Amino acid sequence: MVIIEDKYLTAQTLEELKDKSFTFANPGAMEQMSQADGKTKPKLVIGIKLSNEKLTDWIPNNTCLKVLRKKYGNDTNLWTGKKAVFEVVKQNVRGELKDVIFVQK
Repeated sequence: MVIIEDKYLTAQTLEELKDKSFTFANPGAMEQMSQADGKTKPKLVIGIKLSNEKLTDWIPNNTCLKVLRKKYGNDTNLWTGKKAVFEVVKQNVRGELKDVIFVQK
């Protein structure tokens, strides 16, 4: 049997967890990501460890980055080992209601 998992953290993965806390596993790196318009844009991809001990990569949105910078500062090297908690919220994204990942303040 082969289990196929998403490369990056998804809201569906989080909804399956009772404990939505996580720990930063590494400082992350900027990677070029394809956008809906076909262009690419640099995004932070950061390794995290979920409450179930699973390691995964996460692409924080701008709202999450603002919260994290306020909590831990601008240097992601200093985030490694720090803890935070996710929440999943329904939000209108380009006219469609979707589950969106945020970090609790």
